[in-house]
Amino acid sequence: MQPDPSTSIHRDLFAPTLVRALAALVLGAVTIFWQEPGMSAVAWGTGLYLAATGAASVLLQLRLNGNDAVDLGPGRQVPQSYGVLYLVGGVLTVLGAEDPASLVLYAGSIMGLAGLTELALGLKHRTDFPLGRDWTIAGLATVLAATGLVLVVDLGPKALFGVVGGSAIVIGVTHLLAALTLRHEDRRGRAPTGTA
Repeated sequence: MQPDPSTSIHRDLFAPTLVRALAALVLGAVTIFWQEPGMSAVAWGTGLYLAATGAASVLLQLRLNGNDAVDLGPGRQVPQSYGVLYLVGGVLTVLGAEDPASLVLYAGSIMGLAGLTELALGLKHRTDFPLGRDWTIAGLATVLAATGLVLVVDLGPKALFGVVGGSAIVIGVTHLLAALTLRHEDRRGRAPTGTA
């Protein structure tokens, strides 16, 4: 008995979901344990996190493109769109965020735009796609973080890092759980062939 070809989507989604989870959890841990980061460290940490998120999103898009069982309709290319935004935002943040205001300008703007895009995709597919709810949570957490950056801009680098790190922890935990679920579903879908 052959496994259901639609279950291959779980295998395709696993790696990019895990990469995003790990990137987010690493940043979250850094923001918790680094008590007095300088502005340069905050810019580099935030920029690298955004770039890693973008890379994971582009990898996700490549996996989606290679799977005929995926039907996201007109939203099929959306992960690539916000993935590129995150990559650009990461580079701009590393290169140009020399003070809190410029970090909010670069990172906050990109996070707001990319977060809204991901939130819209998640809401549209929250019940018919394995990552729909996770996209919804990640998009909402990112939009709230972008808003939070604006609100704490005058409180210094630690506050900015804490806002980004807080949203990263939420995204990291939800995506790690999603990755583990995807792995389980993939193994369960392949079980009839004896390769689980």
